[in-house]
Amino acid sequence: MQGSFDFDETFPPRPRRAERLFLCVMPGGEAVGPLGRFAEGFLAGHAPAARAIPAERLHVSLHHIRDDVRLREADLFAARQAVRRVALHPFRQCFRRATGFPPLSPKKRDCPLVLLGEGGNLEALHGQIADGMTAIGLRPSRGSVPHMTLAYTAAPLPMRVIPAIGFEVREVLLVHSRRGLSEYRVIDRWPLRG
Repeated sequence: MQGSFDFDETFPPRPRRAERLFLCVMPGGEAVGPLGRFAEGFLAGHAPAARAIPAERLHVSLHHIRDDVRLREADLFAARQAVRRVALHPFRQCFRRATGFPPLSPKKRDCPLVLLGEGGNLEALHGQIADGMTAIGLRPSRGSVPHMTLAYTAAPLPMRVIPAIGFEVREVLLVHSRRGLSEYRVIDRWPLRG
């Protein structure tokens, strides 16, 4: 007897260059719960219709490596070479303000709702990786504002002061994001050792 298959299932549209590679830091272990609970409470009070990011995917992007139709070994190798130059000890990263950014492109309508990073060594970490990328011929992103995206809203949220919340940054992660599917896969990680 032949089994039946449901081919009417709809899949989300994916961009042509659907495989993204980026470097980031993520809250680990005990920090994920408090950040997730903070996000739930903040969104309930200020943006109840927001599309929240799951707590396990909260992160602070450091550098975008590439979007492509497939992962390329050359990009993985280059990212690994750039991060090996980092010389920082673990540090505490705090967030004391939340705000909305305008849509990232004219084609997108969603506005990122973010926590803005203050203090800590995120800028130094970003700069050291940028130097490493430049040394091996990659083009780093410059002048980025350290932030953690909590959700996407229909309109930018005005700046809000929030109770300080944060996490200990202990490692840099190389992440493969399957755009359009909301899937992250950690490919590599480097502990901060100073």
